[in-house]
Amino acid sequence: MAQKTILTEEIKPHRILREVFRNFRQFQEYVSATGNDVIEHAYPIEDPDTGEKRKIEITISYSDLINRLNELSDRKREAVLYNVIMDMKQRDVADIMGITTVSVGQYVDTAMEQMAVDYFAEQEKASDVTNAGVGV
Repeated sequence: MAQKTILTEEIKPHRILREVFRNFRQFQEYVSATGNDVIEHAYPIEDPDTGEKRKIEITISYSDLINRLNELSDRKREAVLYNVIMDMKQRDVADIMGITTVSVGQYVDTAMEQMAVDYFAEQEKASDVTNAGVGV
């Protein structure tokens, strides 16, 4: 039986969003089939120094992702759509957009970082409110 890999640090928020957008069509199909626009995921991490284990929980809302995507500049949104959601190669996206492949990567990276800062900051605020007075 294969042993699960336990991470030693949290996955960076912009990487989480990039993976969600890579699977955006499946998320869209899930929402259409179930009516549920939220997915939840958890993964364990272990402190390499102390061996202490804890669980990181992530909640992603489809409608929130759409809102965040729509808040991006046109060029960032276009790069994310082609390169991440449609999984097109950077050189093909660059040709369509009339820019360099480096620019495609920069648009996508800054878009993911921008969305992650806003998206996960709101989740932390909601979590703080939920946990207030619970002794967490």
